[in-house]
Amino acid sequence: MQGSLEYKIDANGDKVVLAIDLDSTSTKALVRLDRYINWADILKLTENDPEAAYAAERLHTVLQHLGQ
Repeated sequence: MQGSLEYKIDANGDKVVLAIDLDSTSTKALVRLDRYINWADILKLTENDPEAAYAAERLHTVLQHLGQ
């Protein structure tokens, strides 16, 4: 079963607003996706890019919170 996942990006200068609207099917799929991602590898790949490493950590946190 395919869920509903819609997003809207509103960018104005340095400010970017990302709005995500998803149903429970898509939420559960994103939580499962978090388990498939090897976050240690991601952090190793981004060790010379602190902004990307921070973004990866925050994304991981968001995906974990979806599962609660």
